Amino acid sequence: MCQTLWCSHKDLRNDSFGWCSPFHHLVAWAYSSLKLRELYPDVELYTDSEGAKVLIDKLKLPYTQYSVEYDDLRCNPCLWAYPKILTYGKQVEPFIHVDGDVFIYEKFDDELVNSRLIVQNLELSTNYYADIFRPVLKKLRYVPDVFKDNLSEKFPKSYNAGILGGTDIRSMQLYTEAAVKFVGQNHLCHSNGNFNMIFEQLLFYSVAQKQNISPGCYFNKVYNDNGYALKEMADFFATPGLKYLHLIGRLKRDKFICDQLVRRFFFEYPDYFERVSALFKSPFHTGDGKANGGKFTYPLDFSYPKTRDLIHNLYPGSSIGNNEGLSLFVKENKNRVLGGVYRYEEKIHRLLTRNFAEIDMKELRRMEEKVYASATLFNELVDDMALKIRMTPYVEIFETPFDVIHFNPYEILRGKTDKKIVACVPHIFAGGVKEIDLDTLCAKILSVVHKHPKGVTFRDLADEISELFNQNEGKIGPIRDMVMDKLKFLVGTNLLYLEKAKGKE
Repeated sequence: MCQTLWCSHKDLRNDSFGWCSPFHHLVAWAYSSLKLRELYPDVELYTDSEGAKVLIDKLKLPYTQYSVEYDDLRCNPCLWAYPKILTYGKQVEPFIHVDGDVFIYEKFDDELVNSRLIVQNLELSTNYYADIFRPVLKKLRYVPDVFKDNLSEKFPKSYNAGILGGTDIRSMQLYTEAAVKFVGQNHLCHSNGNFNMIFEQLLFYSVAQKQNISPGCYFNKVYNDNGYALKEMADFFATPGLKYLHLIGRLKRDKFICDQLVRRFFFEYPDYFERVSALFKSPFHTGDGKANGGKFTYPLDFSYPKTRDLIHNLYPGSSIGNNEGLSLFVKENKNRVLGGVYRYEEKIHRLLTRNFAEIDMKELRRMEEKVYASATLFNELVDDMALKIRMTPYVEIFETPFDVIHFNPYEILRGKTDKKIVACVPHIFAGGVKEIDLDTLCAKILSVVHKHPKGVTFRDLADEISELFNQNEGKIGPIRDMVMDKLKFLVGTNLLYLEKAKGKE
């Protein structure tokens, strides 16, 4: 097994590399590598000095070998797949390369491992790829013969390289040689990140076809280029049933998914979690709270970030000092939207300094453990009548005049001010508080669960919810599916948890 991290002279603590944040990027790398090492005795890292300094020296990830190969790699930072190509070319024995956003929960089967070439799955292009490839293809100055037929198709084919490798080292070398030459002859394409998919995934398909090889695919299903759904690729609640996760593209920028990743990492590898957290200035509330008498601590420097951001947009150049000055500025300007945002953040500040400040840290951590344990119970939820859905304590729900969490100030100023329901809950990974925008169905589910302090079964919950849709028993299947999806969201955001009645485990 091997992995490649090229930092291209970027600071891993400051650059997100396409993730929600630099923290989530490093959590993913650590979690991916640790999962591999649980299953395989040899996992090698190919990286540069920055990658080695952080992953090896700071985080002490248990790679069996690492090589500092890419310090002097002279290519555009947009070509993030190019070092992977070089890593493939360095292999002299059968191998599987695993991307840092892939997490596996069981060994690959022997049939796959013994395949001449190995990939994640066959991928079909749609108008989505056609549109993003068009500007790149216009700039191509060299196309190898092996690539011409596939590249001239309206919808070319490719193999997803979440995992890539094989036993046929000669064919891999033919591919890497073709890719290196293709990249080298097309300098005009180097500043477009979409070029990576062309020289890595589409070209790999073409070389495999030329060699008359049908690669072993982890997924036998053929996916469209934009058809990778959360349920199939990034549903942490579906593990351990789901043995392979790949946070492709937009999935690694999904805050909900990233939060589930962080929770998994925290509970499965607490020592490594602390090492990753130590690299960042803003600590997570993960300790036992001894420094605060065992109570939950909150950010002392709460600065009303949404209000300040809105002032920056509405009144550019305004000088706002401390929170007292901020309050005076809002009051003097008498702007309805600005006032609404400020009053919302006042509620958040009040929750942090009053309602949540007296929470015992150990209790909060126990609640986090219950949410974490809930992930393994979803497969039993529909049929197990002893399994109850319960609301976590300390949840605060209130109505806001508009979407204060994801608001676009310009839309609001044009009169788009639909009321929203927001839930807040204390959270050890979210700077003290998690703010959740609730849709109508989520709000209804919470209201039903709230009526049952001892918990409610999925069946009873689904029956109550189905009444809203005037569905009879024979037609509530789709309703139950919707409820299940919303339950995953509500559990994942710490508002609900699942628990078996005592003595029923």
